[in-house]
Amino acid sequence: MKVLITGCAGFIGSTIAGKLIERGYRVIGIDCFTNYYSPKLKYFNLSRLSKNLNFQLI
Repeated sequence: MKVLITGCAGFIGSTIAGKLIERGYRVIGIDCFTNYYSPKLKYFNLSRLSKNLNFQLI
């Protein structure tokens, strides 16, 4: 099953995406990368997800 997650680079979005990937879901993520908090942290969150073939950032 495919799931679309908005805000996937943030704490909540990246955590949910990771859990869904663990359960076999295909996750498509969207994020606008606002600087509400450190963009470096957002890129770190995404680096963990992007290693998985079931994750795609658009």
